[in-house]
Amino acid sequence: MSTKSKLTKDAATLFALLLFLSAALTAIAGNLEPPAAPAPTMKTLDEIEPRTAIGPETTPGDTESTFKITQSGSYYLAGNVTGESGKSGIVVDADNVSIDLNGFTLKGVPGSLDGIRPSGSTHYNLTVINGIVSNWGGSGITTYAPGFPFGISILYSRIEGIIASDNGGTGIQAAYGSLVRSCIARDNGAVGIAMSNNSGIIEQSAAISNGGDGFSVADGATMVNCNSLYNGGVGITCYNSGHTIIGCTVLNNTGGGINAASATIIKDCVFRSNTNYAIQITFNCFITGNEIVGNQGSGILGASLAGQGRSRIEGNNICANTAAGIDLSNNPGNFIYKNTLRSNSPDLNLGAGNSAPTSSDAATAGPWHNIILSP
Repeated sequence: MSTKSKLTKDAATLFALLLFLSAALTAIAGNLEPPAAPAPTMKTLDEIEPRTAIGPETTPGDTESTFKITQSGSYYLAGNVTGESGKSGIVVDADNVSIDLNGFTLKGVPGSLDGIRPSGSTHYNLTVINGIVSNWGGSGITTYAPGFPFGISILYSRIEGIIASDNGGTGIQAAYGSLVRSCIARDNGAVGIAMSNNSGIIEQSAAISNGGDGFSVADGATMVNCNSLYNGGVGITCYNSGHTIIGCTVLNNTGGGINAASATIIKDCVFRSNTNYAIQITFNCFITGNEIVGNQGSGILGASLAGQGRSRIEGNNICANTAAGIDLSNNPGNFIYKNTLRSNSPDLNLGAGNSAPTSSDAATAGPWHNIILSP
């Protein structure tokens, strides 16, 4: 092989080796082209707070309201709001609305109407949470409005974490099938917390020093772990029928403790220092496990009935009431078992047809006897 051919062959081999090394280095180094600019990582305001702040631009009012909500959605207060004379604070004219007061105060002025109320026609599904509604000329929060045309209401509402105070009317009133939880209604001119027909549930709430009843429920309500204290009317008034009242404390109410409608259960409650009576029943009630002590009137009072009461009164502790411990003189046909009575005036005042075996000796009493102890 000539020297020239050999040099040509060596050059070709060297070139091939250089190509191989270049490809290998490229594979190791990766793509040497600079990457594209990164996409923005900041969230939009709607992503951070996917709700609408209540204000003059987003929820403008009208001649009857400072703010008016006319579209479904989630709304919130960004600060305290002071109302105007002749207007309600927030009027809701839409379905599926949530209002978070965000810890702020919705405050009325002299001559103002309701703090929050419905408008238009019947709507559904309202939530109001977390704030103070005070000093309105009408109600603090109402989802039905007796003073307005029939049918203006919001059904199936949830009202939670609200303090309704110093309003001229009712503190909180809710329409059909609603839930009121962890609320306080105090120093309102009328009822503390009210519910209309097909009432729903009230739990862990308090009604204190209101001018009317502490609580007022119209039909089929359940109340659990509520307090009714120092109200000018009855602690709890039940209308129509079918209520369940459990674990409530009812003290120092001027009109009476609880006025129970028919087919009402009252269980594991405390009644003390109420005027007129602790519990008044009609018929088909079940009254059990209650502490009924020191009321200015009867412990359990039966409303006057022409027919049969058919209520069951069992396992209550009834002491030191200024009138009869159990007074069913005009309410016949009830079953009174396993109560303890002491220092009432008298302990029992029963008309004809009531079943109430008694004993003064717990050691020898039968399992169904009422135990009446001397003072």
